[in-house]
Amino acid sequence: MKIQKLAFFIAFASSSVFANNNVTLNKVTLFLQGAELQGQSTVSLTKGESEILLTGIANGVKANSINVGFGNDANVKVLSTSFNDNYIDNSKENQEIQSLFEELQNLQEKHDTIEIELKAVSEQVTLLQGNRLDLLVKGANDDLNGMQSALDFIKTNLVTVLNEQNKLQKQVDQIDEQILQCQDKIDKQKASAKNTTNAITVKVYSNKDITLPVTLSYVTNKAGWAPIYDVRVADINSPLQLTYKADIYQNTGLDWQNVDFSLSTSNPSEGVIAPNLVPWYIDIYTQKNGLLKNDGNMSAKKSKVAFDIDADVYIDDNNDNALTNTSDINTRFEVKLPYTIKSNSNNNILTLQNKEVEAKYHYIAIPKLDSSVYLQAQIVDWDRLNLLPGKSTVFFNGNYIGESFITTKDLKETLDISLGKDKNIFIARNRNVNETSKPSLFGNDISQKYAYTIDVKNAKTLPIDLVVYDQLPIIVNKSVSLDDARYDGATYNKETGELIWEFKLNPSENKNLNLSFKLTYPKDKVNDIIGL
Repeated sequence: MKIQKLAFFIAFASSSVFANNNVTLNKVTLFLQGAELQGQSTVSLTKGESEILLTGIANGVKANSINVGFGNDANVKVLSTSFNDNYIDNSKENQEIQSLFEELQNLQEKHDTIEIELKAVSEQVTLLQGNRLDLLVKGANDDLNGMQSALDFIKTNLVTVLNEQNKLQKQVDQIDEQILQCQDKIDKQKASAKNTTNAITVKVYSNKDITLPVTLSYVTNKAGWAPIYDVRVADINSPLQLTYKADIYQNTGLDWQNVDFSLSTSNPSEGVIAPNLVPWYIDIYTQKNGLLKNDGNMSAKKSKVAFDIDADVYIDDNNDNALTNTSDINTRFEVKLPYTIKSNSNNNILTLQNKEVEAKYHYIAIPKLDSSVYLQAQIVDWDRLNLLPGKSTVFFNGNYIGESFITTKDLKETLDISLGKDKNIFIARNRNVNETSKPSLFGNDISQKYAYTIDVKNAKTLPIDLVVYDQLPIIVNKSVSLDDARYDGATYNKETGELIWEFKLNPSENKNLNLSFKLTYPKDKVNDIIGL
């Protein structure tokens, strides 16, 4: 079997050892947890069985997600794929050593050239300093002027060549030091540990010699995204501006350079199989016998179980930057422009969509718990917005208000978004001492009346719609009774005890809301009452 080594770097190809294979990353599809990487290269296969080694693969690969293809070419069949996260790759090391050898060769050539120049200059120095000058001096015919001219000539030229000699010697010394440093790097590189990387081995069979593109895709768990939002409101008479963003992270070990991008709201890690209901058994537990035994056919026939009021019962209850595609079983955002994300980077914020959303605004208050009044936006058609649970940053009238959280769980008619406190609306809940009574004894029972007043004032220049929440206690024990409840026209939910006042408040208008009720309970249980 013949082995072809093929680079499959999904980082930018210009920095790859195997850049001449023209390997490219085509697309990244990000899931809420995980990402699918798609890329391709061109390979040359010979007839018969071959093995292709794809290197430069991301970290965190799910081996069963690997998919290799050769288009619709019937001449090539994929026999098997295998993933190795500890492949010893010497190609990078060999390239680095080769680069150092080339640097060493260039330094040596430069050294030899300067050495030749230095030898020539040194020969000139020897000529000027040696006995060969005797002939020059004698040629002056013992004439003093001629001798002086000869000495001046020797001095001038000797100074020049000595300076040149000194300069060239320094260059040689400097290059010698660079050669030693380069050789040291080569020695350390050879002594360093072998490089390990991720690799995918693909066994293929080809009916003929052929050159064709190979495509690869796989899923990694080292990337993902989370939805976040910007909520901007100019005033309570304007639509709400909702900006849908993606907070992206990727720790794949590869830089994603100018890739086509899409984000999916699916989460492959959650599985794709619907759950099954299991039988729901109800049994009686006694300290003497433990759980009663059934006849093994409880799920197949009706069973009569007698319950004692004091018995324990055991129950086992098991200007958008992205195009939105909702035709599939999940929502997908196709990012219009190529995108770059470096490996091991967080807080990569990508803006997906900007939407103008119609909203109704009202104020809410729960004075029993908080003396503040909150502005709230209500969105009716929230199910058309393709929202996922996520953090939101709120701006009102151009000012940063704070952070909130958008959730679509357990919503009914509206999606409510809090826009912060309004300091120009005042509310207070106080006990009404004139109506509240002290505990009174009637036979074996004690009765007491509780009364509260809620005072509201609108100091704004505009009318407001206000919703005030309070509550009546829910009586659990029948020996305690709730009577004479009065709540000034509020809506009362008997199951939850919730009271809701909804009204309009004009500028500078005050309003008082009254709440009262009477509790009666046995006098011998006075120390056992819970909730007061």
